[in-house]
Amino acid sequence: MDMKSIVHSYIENPFPVWETRVTEALVQNKWNELKKYQLHDPNEYTTSRFLNKLPTAQVNRFSILNGFENEVIYLETPSFNYLDNFYSEHGLHPCNEIELVSNNALTKLKSAMAVIDLIKPAYSCVTKLVRSVQVLKQEDAEIDVSYSHPVIPFSIFVSVCQDNTAPSNLRVAESMLHESMHLKLTLIENVIQLVKPNTGNVYFSPWRDEKRPAQGILHGLFVFRAILDFYNELSTILDSRIISDFLNIRKEQIGYEISLLKQFQYCFDLTKDGAILSKNLLPLN
Repeated sequence: MDMKSIVHSYIENPFPVWETRVTEALVQNKWNELKKYQLHDPNEYTTSRFLNKLPTAQVNRFSILNGFENEVIYLETPSFNYLDNFYSEHGLHPCNEIELVSNNALTKLKSAMAVIDLIKPAYSCVTKLVRSVQVLKQEDAEIDVSYSHPVIPFSIFVSVCQDNTAPSNLRVAESMLHESMHLKLTLIENVIQLVKPNTGNVYFSPWRDEKRPAQGILHGLFVFRAILDFYNELSTILDSRIISDFLNIRKEQIGYEISLLKQFQYCFDLTKDGAILSKNLLPLN
């Protein structure tokens, strides 16, 4: 099957949202494209090398995991020499190396990946989509910060909590899965068009309590449906009272937010494929 056929098959039945087969095809398709940037080996990929098209750009990085079949995720230290303008433009405040050490960021990211690994297909998806993680400063201990950019295919930016408790590990895991799903949907959008371009229309976002373009709403629906399903599966295998309370609160909150989008499938700015995907991501009840 060609890429368009693979993606069309997926949007007709996008479950689990994080699945592996389509993810593998999308990722391989993107790596083939990146060869023109002299990134022939995925292990050569760093955020600064890709964004600046500089194969020689150096960055310090530390392995979060070493998996099979070339699946490796690195914690990257910030590349202020190469990415300072990018950080400034997008309001990102990455932790420097001293802050990464003092905050025990590497251990916390490993703990978050261990949480994701409890749901094997989700773990497989994340390890295929993500190559580099940069850690952001967290102004408020109760508010997690994460970011990804559609131009950068295999990098995510997340904050890590101040402590290293089970609920905090879940929060970091959610951020990592969240941004991974943004990466996946962007790869899908590189193959088929889901939203009509440049209409200027905006729609209510239950996650930001403000109006946003249809693409932002669709991304939110895609990402949070993946997180909701992930938490539903975790609930069947984790029995800690503290963890159960956290999962129940998040599931209720996310479920309510998604329920506010029942009419989004009829959004004028969605293409036929975008409407199909939106409809199929919504719960039946």
